[in-house]
Amino acid sequence: MNKLRTFVVGGSVTLAFVTLWAALRYGLSPASNGGYLRAAAVVVLLPTIPVAVARGKLWVRRLAEYKRNGSGLSFERKSIFVSGDDVGDAERTLAEIEDAVSAADDYDDCRRDQFGEGRGLTVRHTGYHNSFVRVAGDGRVVVTGASKNTHSLASLVERVASLSMERTRNHPFLEPKPVRGAPRAFLGLFLVFLLLFGAAGVGAAAYPADAYSAPERAVFVGYDAQADVVPGYDRTDATLDRTALLVSALGEEAVELQWDRDDSDRLSEHTRQSVFLSAEGTEILDYVRDGSLTPAERERVSTLETDLHAAECRVASAVTTRIEKDRVEGDATALTDARETLRERAAAAGHLCDA
Repeated sequence: MNKLRTFVVGGSVTLAFVTLWAALRYGLSPASNGGYLRAAAVVVLLPTIPVAVARGKLWVRRLAEYKRNGSGLSFERKSIFVSGDDVGDAERTLAEIEDAVSAADDYDDCRRDQFGEGRGLTVRHTGYHNSFVRVAGDGRVVVTGASKNTHSLASLVERVASLSMERTRNHPFLEPKPVRGAPRAFLGLFLVFLLLFGAAGVGAAAYPADAYSAPERAVFVGYDAQADVVPGYDRTDATLDRTALLVSALGEEAVELQWDRDDSDRLSEHTRQSVFLSAEGTEILDYVRDGSLTPAERERVSTLETDLHAAECRVASAVTTRIEKDRVEGDATALTDARETLRERAAAAGHLCDA
C-alpha cells in the first residue's frame, strides 16, 4: 500500500472514530451539527478524491483519443475489438485461436505471451506489426492492434471461438492510473489540508462558541480525549487545563486590544470575546470548586481564579488606554460596557482593577 493510500485510509478511519467519539462525548445540538457534518463529509471525500482524480485522468485520455481519431474509428490507431460474450475456458479458447492463426497464411508468427492481465497471444504479421489476443477478467476476448490486419485477426477469432467481435473505442484494459510526480505532491498537500479541515469540524462541534480559535478547540478536545484514555489524568485535570488556556486567551485579548486597528467594530469584537471568556472561566471554576478536589487541585483553582481576574483587569486597562489616547474610531459604548462588566466581575471576587 503506497503512502498516499495509507494516509487517506488511515486519516478517514481516524477522523470517523474521533467524530463518533465526539458525538457521544459532547452530544448533538443545532450549534454543533454543522461541525459534525463537515467532519463526516471529509471522511467520505478523503478516500474518494484520489480515485476521482485517477478516473478523471482516464476520461481525459479517452477524450484525447476521441479527438485524435475524430468521429470515426481509425485503422491506424489502437484498433480494439471486444467479444460480446465471455468464454468459459480461456486456455482452451487461446489454444484454438493459436492453432488457427498458425495454420493461416496471413500471419508470420503466433506465440504465447505473458501480459499484465495474464496469458495471451502475440501475433506478428507483415514482418514487424503485432496484434494481441487476450482474455479479460470478465471472460471477454479482446483483440488489439495498430493495423488493418488486426481486423482480419478479429474476424478469425469470431469464426474460431464462435463469438461476435465488436469494434470499440474503450480499451477494456485501460484502467485508471494513480496520480504521479508533482501533481501527486500537490494532491497529497490538499488532502492534508482537507483532513485538518475535517478535524477542525470536530473541534467546532465540541466547542461551537466563536470566541474559540481552531487551535484552541483542538487543544480542548485533546484534553478531553486524554482524560478518557490516559490513566491518572481525569476530567478534573482536563477541565483545569482548559481553564488555564481560557485565561491565557483572555490575556491575549488584552494584547490584541493594544495592537489591533482603531475600528470600533473590530475592537468591540475583542471585548465581546473577552466578556465571554471571562464568564466561561468563572463558570468552570465555580463548577470545579463544588466538586471533590485534592489540596493541590484546590490550590490550582485558586491560582487560576487570581490569574483570571488579573486578565480581566488587563483587558479593562487596554480599553481605558485606547479611549484616553483617542484610538477608537466610531462609537465606543460597547467597549466601555464590556470594560465595566470585567471590572465588576473582578471586584466581586475581591480583585480591584487599577484602570
